[in-house]
Amino acid sequence: MDALTLGTQRLVHLDLKGAPPKLCYFEKFFPLIKELGATGILIEWEDTFPYTRELLPIGGLSNSAQVSGAPYSIEEARQLLDMAADFELSVVPLVQIFGHMEYVLKHEQWRNLREVEAYPSSMCPSNSETMALVRSILKQIIAFHPGIQYIHIGADEVWYMGLCSTCSKRVNTGKYGKPGLYLDYVTAVAQYIKENYPNLKIIIWDDMLRSIDIHILQEYYLGTLVEPMIWHYNSAETFHLGAPVWEKYGNVFSNVWAASAFKGATTSSQILPVNKYHVSNHEAWLSELGLHAGKIMHFKGIALTGWSRYDHYATLCELLPSAIPSLSLCMKSWLNGGYNQELHNSVGKMLGYNDNTTNFGSPIKSPVLPQLSFPGWQIFVGMEWFVNLRTKYKSIIDSDQMHSWFNQWQVLNNYTNPMQVDTILPVIVDLLNELLSLETYLRGHLELIYYPHTIEELLGTLIDPIKEHLKQIKSDCETQLSLGCRVRGQRRLNI
Repeated sequence: MDALTLGTQRLVHLDLKGAPPKLCYFEKFFPLIKELGATGILIEWEDTFPYTRELLPIGGLSNSAQVSGAPYSIEEARQLLDMAADFELSVVPLVQIFGHMEYVLKHEQWRNLREVEAYPSSMCPSNSETMALVRSILKQIIAFHPGIQYIHIGADEVWYMGLCSTCSKRVNTGKYGKPGLYLDYVTAVAQYIKENYPNLKIIIWDDMLRSIDIHILQEYYLGTLVEPMIWHYNSAETFHLGAPVWEKYGNVFSNVWAASAFKGATTSSQILPVNKYHVSNHEAWLSELGLHAGKIMHFKGIALTGWSRYDHYATLCELLPSAIPSLSLCMKSWLNGGYNQELHNSVGKMLGYNDNTTNFGSPIKSPVLPQLSFPGWQIFVGMEWFVNLRTKYKSIIDSDQMHSWFNQWQVLNNYTNPMQVDTILPVIVDLLNELLSLETYLRGHLELIYYPHTIEELLGTLIDPIKEHLKQIKSDCETQLSLGCRVRGQRRLNI
């Protein structure tokens, strides 16, 4: 795989709408990704950007953000960009302008801009106030990022489009139906940027373009306005773009980007990245480009995406520190033109797996903590610990012993065997104590890297439900032991 096919840009995506790290983490993260081979960052601020004036409610300076302990202040955001510049990482801001607009449309004052009144995901492109809002967002983002060469305007996964009365009429009467509605809006946004920031190049996600006929794309002169970033996150077994996509794009666009994934692309509640899956995704991309990149005049490079949530309301998936092994393997595989065991071992040693690099990335089997060397490794190990503890918890809760001697009916009717309860209780107590130890460990290390709102959400999602359940079982065991064995149907004594 030669340099032309690989492209010149390697952007690491920072999805800050979920678990945005403190600045002290970026001080260590940026030199790491630079060493790995990154040339820049694709930064998706979403609700963490310090919007001001009329946009104040949607960002890090809003009252709700301040109350919950969420980032970023203007000073923090500027420091973040300065750090990236210190390590010669170019910055490409990503700001959504069509779909994935929950962070704006959830607010009452912009509710009228929803395409579907009940759903805050998509903007109505026909509303006269939509473009004014988008221009305000773009002005603040662009002004805050002086010297940028690119801006990414998203425009992917517009699930609800052409459904309001005005848009529906436009779809039914327009020359190109929904594709025309989509392109009318996207080209209007792009033309606004071109007119006001003529040196700024525009990237969009490509998924909404894949089903649009080539002659429609050409009629809108889309190739003169934007550069598509073709995203595909599947492993090699199910990776498929194919020649028609590349032939179409090659006849419309001079410049094309790719987007892979190092986290946030397997399941929406994934705790640890599946390294093998993400490495396979990058190998599939290398193969795809080897076959089809000749159809493209200029392949600009790749963005290694790392999603923190599937949408604004989704739960957190893999934390950034937990994904550094995956990111390291993916970047090195990309630069190497493929993956092999020697590469795997060298990455393992770089991350601190000096004793056994062969199987690194497999969850630990006990809470005996290794000493690793990448930023935030303690959180990664804590998440490995949690995955194993949760597996143990599910095994106990779903065991024959619990189903046979301590099910809900038996507890409610005080009809349990003390001999069995005596064996269940210590197992539950041991697991609860281990969970409390893990909670203390995680909280201590999370507080070094994350803001309070992230820690509250993370522990509230992962730890608290298991903890409360174990506490309840422990209490029920103690109550049943105090009652002793009982005759079926005998009512509980008032003791």
